[in-house]
Amino acid sequence: MLRHIKDLPPVVPGDGPIGLIMAPTRELVQQIHSDIKKFAKVMGVNCIPVYGGSGVAQQISELKRGAEVVVCTPGRMIDILCTSSGKITNLRRVTYLVMDEADRMFDMGSEPQITRIVQNTRPDSQTVLFSATFPRQVEILARRVLNKPVEIQVGGRSVVNKDITQLVEMRPENERFLRMLELLGEWYEKGKILIFVQSQEKCDSLFKEVLRHGYPCLSLHGAKEQTDRESTISDFKSNVCNLLIATSVAARGLDVKELELVINFNVPNHYEEYVHRVGRTGRAGRKGCAITFISDEDARYAADLVKALELSEQAVPEDLKSLADGFMAKVSQGLEQVHGTGYGGSGFKFNEEEDEMRRAAKKAQAKEYGFEEDKSDSDDGVRKAGGDISQQAALAQVAAIAAASKVSMGSTPTPISAAQLLPNGGLPVPLPGALGLTIQGTAAVVQGAALPIAPNEGAARAAALAAAINLQHNLAKIQADAMPEHYEAELEINDFPQNARWKVTHKETLGPISDWTGAAITTRGQYYPSGKIAGPGERKLYLFIEGSTEQSVKRAKSELKSVLEDITTQGSSLPSTAQPGRYSVL
Repeated sequence: MLRHIKDLPPVVPGDGPIGLIMAPTRELVQQIHSDIKKFAKVMGVNCIPVYGGSGVAQQISELKRGAEVVVCTPGRMIDILCTSSGKITNLRRVTYLVMDEADRMFDMGSEPQITRIVQNTRPDSQTVLFSATFPRQVEILARRVLNKPVEIQVGGRSVVNKDITQLVEMRPENERFLRMLELLGEWYEKGKILIFVQSQEKCDSLFKEVLRHGYPCLSLHGAKEQTDRESTISDFKSNVCNLLIATSVAARGLDVKELELVINFNVPNHYEEYVHRVGRTGRAGRKGCAITFISDEDARYAADLVKALELSEQAVPEDLKSLADGFMAKVSQGLEQVHGTGYGGSGFKFNEEEDEMRRAAKKAQAKEYGFEEDKSDSDDGVRKAGGDISQQAALAQVAAIAAASKVSMGSTPTPISAAQLLPNGGLPVPLPGALGLTIQGTAAVVQGAALPIAPNEGAARAAALAAAINLQHNLAKIQADAMPEHYEAELEINDFPQNARWKVTHKETLGPISDWTGAAITTRGQYYPSGKIAGPGERKLYLFIEGSTEQSVKRAKSELKSVLEDITTQGSSLPSTAQPGRYSVL
């Protein structure tokens, strides 16, 4: 990447970066940035880290000054690209794109963000993906942004390094802490130790217990302030403290020298997570050890541990093997279900109690401003727009029936009407000419006289009736081609407060919502103060939403509702200290 950058024209004011590196966690972004700086400074290349949790103002000012390389997390990068209508920086010069821990980057929860960033880089850019694990379902997502990819495997695919000794111990929850203290007594003087737990609460509680038993230690999880996370990683790497208790936020990419032991206090909830946790030790040719605690309650994860041990050519304990076999037998009988892959995160969800409180608050706020929420999610005020099939399209399809009918309109008839055979419906589209045929929605009927069918002309009769019967499918296809589906909805905003109306009609709000949902949003009508009635043919201020799919219109309407309600709620919660008619300077 550095050779690539030096071979291109230098960055001038207004240019974005040439090299873009993305990583899933802030700690990994900081680590990559610190390593790149060693080379970039010598080569005269400017490198900037962009990640959440730190001051955005400093990152914006550095980006405005220009940089050849940006190391970022996807969320913060999208925020900056969308700020000030994209005037801070852009991706128009990105010709070298790197994704570290690419499988987690293409997790279903982050895939839309990654795709949006890739779409804004140059189409001829080179994309490089790195990861120790790459499941097939994630590979399918990755191929969407790759053109003729080449895969290079170092060692095995999703396999633990053979230099790491893996041990699995059957330990109930109440025995694990005492066993961990035994391991600390044995390993504490040998080097650094990393203990993984499953949740933030467990991380904090175990941290207190370890301190109480006389072992200085650090803790790391996603709920901590960014400054605390940075100082924790720094202290752990610089030997200030050799014991770290962490959630999976430290499982990927963290490079710590002399890390001798990894303890999985709680078993990882999927195979790839285990590979990455264990991979914190045994790096750069060193030997390492990993110990995992498991109990009967964790039987659903036993098969993953068996798989990891077998692929690394290590001995599988008999009790672990029997635990995994017993669970898989229950799965085959339909008594249990296997756990998920760990991919496909759906983001934060309220529990039922919180969700009900949130809905009640939104409903009360909407009622206060005369804005009733729709009663059904399936009917969100979205209607299908469009018209009937055009006469010209119908004429083209019915010509074959007219020709076939002429053949059979001569000799001794056995009168039979197509209307007796086919259902009628819709608005008629008249066909000028001698036959007087009419298309009624999907059926061809004869006006006036019935269509005479001669017994000796069975072939012609069969052809005519077959064409009439198939006309329904043909006309439906023509209508779909000539008149694509179109959905529209309206959102009344006249009675909301002024700041909410201004926010929801501003282009910085409408633009991202329109881009994300694919729906077009326009402001219509005019504002009428409270008590004033709109005149004939006039409408109060509202948003008109239209799109090619019902889902896109529903999403756009839902997002606009959220903006309105959020701004209204914020405005009503602000303390009112100023006197009426006066301004207050704070």
